[in-house]
Amino acid sequence: MKTKEEKLELIKAAMGEIACDSTFVNVRFVNVFTGEIYPAEVDVYKGYVIHVRKGEKAILPSKEVIDGKGLYMIPGYVDPHMHIESTMLIPENFARVSVPWGTTCINHDPHEIGNVLGIDGIRFMIENGNKTCQRQYAMASSCVPAVVNLENAGASFTSKEISELLGLENVTAVAEIMDFVGVIKGDKRMHDIIEAGLEKSAFLQGHCPGLCGAGLDAYALSGIESDHETSTPKEVVDRLRLGMHTDLKSSSLVDNFKELVKAFDQVRYHDHISFCTDDVHVADLLKVGHMNHLVRQAIEYGVDPIDAIRMATINPAKEERLTDIGAIAPGYHADFQLVEKLDGEQPVQVYIDGKLVAENGKYLGEAYKNDEVFENTVHTDWITSYEDLLLKTEEKESVKVNVVVPSDGGNIIRHVECEELKVEDGCVSIQGREDLSYVCVINRHHLKNKTIAVIKGFGLKEGAIGCTISHDSHNLVLVYKNAKDAFIALKKLEEAGGGMALVCDGEVRNILPLPVAGLMSDKSADEVNRELLAYQEVYYRMMEGNANLLSISLMSLTALPGVIITDEGLADGLSQTFIPVFA
Repeated sequence: MKTKEEKLELIKAAMGEIACDSTFVNVRFVNVFTGEIYPAEVDVYKGYVIHVRKGEKAILPSKEVIDGKGLYMIPGYVDPHMHIESTMLIPENFARVSVPWGTTCINHDPHEIGNVLGIDGIRFMIENGNKTCQRQYAMASSCVPAVVNLENAGASFTSKEISELLGLENVTAVAEIMDFVGVIKGDKRMHDIIEAGLEKSAFLQGHCPGLCGAGLDAYALSGIESDHETSTPKEVVDRLRLGMHTDLKSSSLVDNFKELVKAFDQVRYHDHISFCTDDVHVADLLKVGHMNHLVRQAIEYGVDPIDAIRMATINPAKEERLTDIGAIAPGYHADFQLVEKLDGEQPVQVYIDGKLVAENGKYLGEAYKNDEVFENTVHTDWITSYEDLLLKTEEKESVKVNVVVPSDGGNIIRHVECEELKVEDGCVSIQGREDLSYVCVINRHHLKNKTIAVIKGFGLKEGAIGCTISHDSHNLVLVYKNAKDAFIALKKLEEAGGGMALVCDGEVRNILPLPVAGLMSDKSADEVNRELLAYQEVYYRMMEGNANLLSISLMSLTALPGVIITDEGLADGLSQTFIPVFA
């Protein structure tokens, strides 16, 4: 927010008492307030827009004139909800990739690192983001862990921590309140967190997949103002009718964006609709971009280009109560792009505070210095033998097991089915069952907790997969055909400080190290992408069909309505109750 003195100085510049720093001429100006496109000249002083002049002459010439060469001028893109950690890049390296695609501002929920390192992890994300020109606003992570009593994370946030986070610089909102069951059931912890946000007049961001009817009304009554987890046009309309903001997402994990934009035809006003990316991986960032990708898709699916741009600029800015970004008008930050066409492709130039920060796909900021040292957050040394990864039973010949089975084609929502499996040497055997694998979730945050179960249809043909990306508590997850390979994968991840590992026949086939909280790499985007592509090549050789690379990372997501696997056991995400491994 501008001080009184700053506003008075800007007013002097507007009245021609002070020369502006620059004037952008010869641009086709896109006005996101009115939907008009017209020739204009834009004056900038100390990073703020002073005038958008349509035919009028400047009172006082600016110090510099910049030729827009007939390009369209549109605001910089604003992402209202994303997780930087999902890119596998630290914040400064994420900016180096996303700014050249036109994203000048993000609102990110650092709850991934918050679940590992608590407030210290969130402070790191903020401080590291400050090394870039991109506006990176963090949110106070509301669900650390996502659902108390179903899992254990590396930290636990209450209303006290939320109040502390909301007092930090660049923390603007309470992040996605995922425990919607707790909210509508009146859970004290969740409502204390909500009140902590309301006391600070913070925006309350929601997350309520599939919620409808009385439950959705109750959720909105709590003060929560948005949802980014809609999966059908009906859900979009249901939320809009309640006055909620709806963020339509297209992520690397879930993409039903084409279906969601059909909701546009069902409502007259679109001011409460924004686009967001949620979880985007580095390979997609480099290949198709960031918020521009959603704008491009929306236009391809029949959305008017200016409407699509509004949903990636002024709408999300208003949603997040950011009153000086998202548009090009007096008093707004001079964050904008010069583009050849209104099609969501890469901009020719990107400006932040009126300064050129990217051109023709190249970030113009300082070169990356990889000089930080990160602590190892994988604390699983209490697993000392492959025998610790066997599913043991007291039964002699066979035993009934609640096998975890996919309920959808994406292998994300799951349920259990009872099967009678063989017992060999006191352990459940899946010998001869190519459709079955073991799954083990191991607490990596100093607690000696683990759950071993049997999963069906995961697609693993041989060996073992290990991963420390496990939304949202990020415990270590193993899927394996045999415990010896799984133990090797576990120890390799311990040594690397986290990441993803592939082991087969006692040999490490590939490992992608993610030493920053077991979630991110401290390498550049190009380096991480090369490592990820090498990992993918081996992964798909070990898997059947088109198995999602990170389906393993969603097995513990307690915000999902199906059966999930945590360090505490098998659980039903909707009822928040446990299911025994043995039926």
